[in-house]
Amino acid sequence: MPLSAPAPASPPITEEAIRRLVHRFYAQVRQDETLGPIFNARVADWDHHLEMLCDFWSSLLLGTRRFKGAPIPAHARIPDLSWPLFQRWLALFHGVTAGLDHPALQAQADAMAERIAAKLWSVWQTRQSLPRLPDTLPEGVRPYRESPVFTPDNLPAGLRSAHTTKDGTWGLLKVHAGVLRYTLDDPPHTEVVLAAGQQVVIEPQVRHHVAFELPGSFQITFCRAGEAEPPAPGGA
Repeated sequence: MPLSAPAPASPPITEEAIRRLVHRFYAQVRQDETLGPIFNARVADWDHHLEMLCDFWSSLLLGTRRFKGAPIPAHARIPDLSWPLFQRWLALFHGVTAGLDHPALQAQADAMAERIAAKLWSVWQTRQSLPRLPDTLPEGVRPYRESPVFTPDNLPAGLRSAHTTKDGTWGLLKVHAGVLRYTLDDPPHTEVVLAAGQQVVIEPQVRHHVAFELPGSFQITFCRAGEAEPPAPGGA
């Protein structure tokens, strides 16, 4: 039986490949009806900005350390950001990397772009005076059990649709990685988009559901009023 030929190896990531990615992506961004006005209003010299972005991605993907800027504070100062804007940015980015015919670059750049979006969103939220759902438990409410660590691969269908905790049971949902949307299913249908390190309190008998916006993981600590007990694995 003849052996099949090995799959061709992906070419190495090079400065030229990174430059092609950056220039193709931001050409689309500049023309995009949603993102274009935001970027074009803030970038006075696109030639200089593109060189800086090439240095940024070279530092991330090749470890060259050429980039000396501070993108997080700059983005955190932009007013009126929203998670859908980050989603649009990622959708364009993924579309460009998919069209480069460079699997290694696509995989690494896509993963890095998702981490960047999650980090920028987290920092921006913490610097804004936004209405938020509670993220600390009431006085006297103590943990008694912890859920498994949930990921997109093991997230139960029951958590993706409207459900509640038991009467008298609170939950403290903590996001470890990625981005998670937490939605209250009764009017006014409040929702928050949580990044790594953020948390939200699940109140007893309040209908809610969750969905991953970016792959990651989260865990729920179940709590009730009374004496503190050591958390144990398991459900509510």
